[in-house]
Amino acid sequence: MTDRPNPASVLELAGRLATLLAARPAGLITDIDGTISRIAARPEAAVVEPEAIAALAELSRQLELVAAITGRSAEEAARMLAVPGVVVVGNHGLERLDLSGLSVADAARPHMEAIAAVMRELADQPPALGLVFEPKGASGSIHFRGATDPGAARAAILRRLEPLAARHGLRVTEGRMVLELRPPVAIDKGSALRDLVALFQLRSVVMLGDDVTDVDAMRALSRLRDAGGLAGCSVGVLAAETPAELLAAADVVIDGVESTVALLRELAQAGRHEEERA
Repeated sequence: MTDRPNPASVLELAGRLATLLAARPAGLITDIDGTISRIAARPEAAVVEPEAIAALAELSRQLELVAAITGRSAEEAARMLAVPGVVVVGNHGLERLDLSGLSVADAARPHMEAIAAVMRELADQPPALGLVFEPKGASGSIHFRGATDPGAARAAILRRLEPLAARHGLRVTEGRMVLELRPPVAIDKGSALRDLVALFQLRSVVMLGDDVTDVDAMRALSRLRDAGGLAGCSVGVLAAETPAELLAAADVVIDGVESTVALLRELAQAGRHEEERA
């Protein structure tokens, strides 16, 4: 990250966002890792902050939509959240899990076998030590945070991964200390956000995220807002590895997961106060 912007005051921002969400139907959409869960050395060790879970549960009662859009599989994300009222969009938009069950994008299904095969081939002869391979059905992740030299590990993974992906017609994308293997389809967190806005006929949206994959959702929200009829705000969550693209896409930034938790708590409390006045 280059120039680190000054993070917003959580209390002031909560007031602004509560006013924005007064345009109903309203939705709050959040990423998970690095946003409401601290980054862990291994993906299975990450835990969503308990106060964030409580606030999301309260907000899901107050708002027409509370959703998580994440790179994790939808089922794993739902297990981490444990909030029945939250809609979970997993695998960067390729899956959705709600009260009607789990659905996988039809366009992704033909590529799932190839993704699994590439992930197995990489894991059988890992190009570096300390890697974590995470097959997720509709996508796959290779985490190199635990490598002795993450930069060298990234380069070694790419040398093996890119020709394998090209052979199977798959895409390679990046996040914070992770490389992603995805199907060659025009589905991402941006298309997922647009789908949710349309499905729930939202008039206002708050989006929270910390990584380059969240930029797709932030840009989609900006375009919807510019087109008119939707009030929206993208909140970037700062960390040591915050990508420059996120700083450019976010409308406002806050300082770390603890600020996200405080913001969600303040929004839930503002909603309760509004109900008491009504």
